[in-house]
Amino acid sequence: MLEYLLLKRVSICKLMLLALMWIQFDEDSQNQLTPDYSSPLQVENLTWLGETSVGEEVEHFCDVSNTARIGVWREILELKLVDLIADLPTCLHDASWFALLAITMMLVDKELEGICVHPQDEYFARTLALESLADLSDSYLAKGHPYLDFPLSLEDAKSLLPVNRKQELEIELEKFIVNTYEHDFDDEAPDICEFSSIYLQDIVKEFFVESDWQGDINQEAVAQLQEKYGSQYSEGAFSPETKEHERWGKTLVFLKQFIGLDSSFIESQSDLFLDQSQAADLPDYFCIKSHLERWQDRTVILSRLVHTLVYFLVAGQNYRPSHIQDLMDIPASSRAISSLQACLGVAAYRSGYYMAASNIPESEIGRNWLLQKAFPNLLEFYQTGRLNGKQ
Repeated sequence: MLEYLLLKRVSICKLMLLALMWIQFDEDSQNQLTPDYSSPLQVENLTWLGETSVGEEVEHFCDVSNTARIGVWREILELKLVDLIADLPTCLHDASWFALLAITMMLVDKELEGICVHPQDEYFARTLALESLADLSDSYLAKGHPYLDFPLSLEDAKSLLPVNRKQELEIELEKFIVNTYEHDFDDEAPDICEFSSIYLQDIVKEFFVESDWQGDINQEAVAQLQEKYGSQYSEGAFSPETKEHERWGKTLVFLKQFIGLDSSFIESQSDLFLDQSQAADLPDYFCIKSHLERWQDRTVILSRLVHTLVYFLVAGQNYRPSHIQDLMDIPASSRAISSLQACLGVAAYRSGYYMAASNIPESEIGRNWLLQKAFPNLLEFYQTGRLNGKQ
């Protein structure tokens, strides 16, 4: 498996674990849970909402229970670990796939407000988002988007112009500046090269925003400006400590592009709220009622998903779908396990046992993140499993 494809799958596993942590965090705060309980997803980041057009709740995803969501995520994961570009079968699958990023966006904003889903790490969601973006893209702060709220000199601004129209647009930019600020000039032919970057900031931004060529700006120049001015020259967040909600909104929009998400699932109603005659004319893609019957037993569904997540993270390119059932048949606990933390411990033990017994090499990328950064308390379970598996 190519390293990039491995990194992309690891990122998917991270996002899915974060989503499971959110469900557990929310359910732990409820006094009484019903089998059809659905954790409310409400994204409030205006930058994210403005650039995704999906809505704060994520249609279809908001219509089903947490148990159904976990079941859908399991099916998505099993598909994506084999074929990253596989089409998902229903609008609920696509909505649940999209919801992974929406949940991350919501949790990042909550962290900025001091509400943390990880009890030992106040930067967990933010670090996860930045690390995933760094893994999945080159010069990830650039993305071809100049940070137009940053004060640039005239020469800096000119360097961003499309290469194939640079000379023509340089003249237009100079005229635009003079025409906009002509009331400020005593001289009929001012030397605009002497204007300060602060003086030019708003007009340069207006010139770029109103153009029809912004998508063709010189991306190499963006990267060069980042080297020149440092990480502050960025639309997105430049460290987990970044505080601006707008920058985090941009960061998650960038990550959405690299994970590969679209919003086609919102183009029609599902059959959940239509009578039989109306639903008869729906394409299969929008028929999700029949799928919900498969996702009833939380204990079984959660266990299967968590074992797949943990095993892939520690096995990486050595993962095979056929390993999962063998893994789950390893004796580990005599009681049903329904909490995420307990399920993670059992999955870590079984993964260590199975890999040692089968002589399967570890994948350091996912293993180090899971057992050292995210959940160091799982390391003991994993190592105990390895010791028992070697006997």
